[in-house]
Amino acid sequence: MTKPKLIFIVAGLILLIQASIAQKTSFLDHLRIGFGAGANGAHIIDLEPYNVYEDLTGETYKNSYSGLLQNIGNQYFVQAEWFNDYIIIAMKPGTYTYRFSKINEVVFTNETVEQVTPYLLRYLSVPIEVRYNLDFLRFRPYAGINATYSHLLGSHDASNQTFIRPKISAGAVAGTYIDLRYIILDVNVGYHAGVHNIASKPDRFETGSGSTFAQNDILLNDLQVSLSILFSLQKQKHYSNVECFY
Repeated sequence: MTKPKLIFIVAGLILLIQASIAQKTSFLDHLRIGFGAGANGAHIIDLEPYNVYEDLTGETYKNSYSGLLQNIGNQYFVQAEWFNDYIIIAMKPGTYTYRFSKINEVVFTNETVEQVTPYLLRYLSVPIEVRYNLDFLRFRPYAGINATYSHLLGSHDASNQTFIRPKISAGAVAGTYIDLRYIILDVNVGYHAGVHNIASKPDRFETGSGSTFAQNDILLNDLQVSLSILFSLQKQKHYSNVECFY
């Protein structure tokens, strides 16, 4: 190999490496990474009641479920997001725990007894959010859509057998970023609707409590409120109308 060819190849490799580093740096400059936590309320949608017994009047027993804010769950997650001037793609993998209760009224000859069965479902979830944000300097409000795949984690509670493992939901989110110069806070509110029945039809009787009521076909919807702390790999270019960086 001649010396001019060797110099040409080495120069080409140097340019290729520099271009790769520049592209990587540019990508990293648009990343934010952090963690968050919050609370949620389960909203149960009864698709189809499944009743197996009748009361003294000949009517089948009806199941009902607790309201949206009657049982509070929680979520803990890692948040990573890529952003440009207007669009943000965020992932928030973590554990999401939902609580709700099934309520039955059992009619006896002299009284009516309310029977309450509590449920706690803990999922390993991977939510993905696509957000459109507006830049008002310190505050950057946004709105967007969400899609989540979840897998039900194991539990010693036999009533968990009445649910299938996977859960898919979709919904809308809104919130705002608060720029604190060195960190960014993300205040997020979202409502997520289940897209399929989460009750396991073959196992709907496995309540584990001797209950004579089967699990209805239900959707698990939820309202979530979260607060995240994010660290940006890009130096913030502005902070207020009068402040500047040197």
